[in-house]
Amino acid sequence: MFHQANLRVADVLPTTINGVTKQRSLYQMWAETIGAELVGLVNWPFISYKLDDLVQIFRDRMTLDNCNPTTQLLYTISAEGTSITGFTVGANGNTCAVPIPVTIPGGTVTGLQGSRVEMVGNDPMTIWVTLTGTPKTFTLSSPILL
Repeated sequence: MFHQANLRVADVLPTTINGVTKQRSLYQMWAETIGAELVGLVNWPFISYKLDDLVQIFRDRMTLDNCNPTTQLLYTISAEGTSITGFTVGANGNTCAVPIPVTIPGGTVTGLQGSRVEMVGNDPMTIWVTLTGTPKTFTLSSPILL
C-alpha cells in the first residue's frame, strides 16, 4: 500500500526507467518497473481494488482455507495412455461459505452446475465452485493426456 506522500514529484531527482529519464513519484517508479516486468511474463490486466475490497478478499481467503477444499482428479486409461477426464471438488462437510477456485488448463467442463467461470487476460479458465452439502464432479470437455 502506498501513502499519499509517495505521490510527491516536485522535489525528487529524475530517474531513468525503461529508457526514459524524468521526475517520478515513488509510486510511479514502482508501477512502471513492476508493470514492465509483469507484462513481460503474463498477459493480465492490472486490477486495482479499494482497501475495503482487499480486506474482504483476504477474509474470503481465510474462510476458504478453513474449509480445507480438496480436488480429486478422475483418470481414464486407454490405448492412447492415461488421461485426466474430470475432477471432484469437496471440502469439510462438503460445504463452504465461499466458492472454491479450480483452474482448468486449456479446456472447459461439460456442465457448470451453478459454478461461475473466470478468465483474466490469457490465463487458463478458473471455475469458482459453490458447495452446499455434496461434492461436485465435473467432466472435462477435452481430456488432458498425461
